[in-house]
Amino acid sequence: MRRSLLLLAFLIGLLTLNGISAQAQAVYASSSAYTPRSASAPREDGATRTFIGRVVNPDGALPGAVITVAGTKEMAVSNSNGEFSVLLPATSSPIKLTVSYGGFADETVSVLPDSPDTTLRLASPQPIKVGRKQELKAYMKTAHREVRRSLRRL
Repeated sequence: MRRSLLLLAFLIGLLTLNGISAQAQAVYASSSAYTPRSASAPREDGATRTFIGRVVNPDGALPGAVITVAGTKEMAVSNSNGEFSVLLPATSSPIKLTVSYGGFADETVSVLPDSPDTTLRLASPQPIKVGRKQELKAYMKTAHREVRRSLRRL
């Protein structure tokens, strides 16, 4: 009985932690510090170019990955197929893109604005860091407390 309650509390904690990661990506994507552009109306002038790419990992496409351009306020979020488009300065020098996705380490990649469609690959998921473990412990304690209260009411 006690094991099943602990397992339930652990699963609730993991689901909550996963939800926080998704919320963080949504907040990051809607942040006023960045200016997302619509893929349906790309703007190209002499100073910028639309860069189209795809974010994948060994298991496939990564929807909801946040791509930011270093040194600018430009950013994009990948769609359900992992595809994204972002405006880059029209220069011949490489530009750094940072890819963020929940559970993965942020990865910085240098790309040329003139290059054709590019696939950005993220490595394997990163283990939970100490800070996350502490958060998980707090959520597990709360979940365990709520389960005990619910059982007392029965």
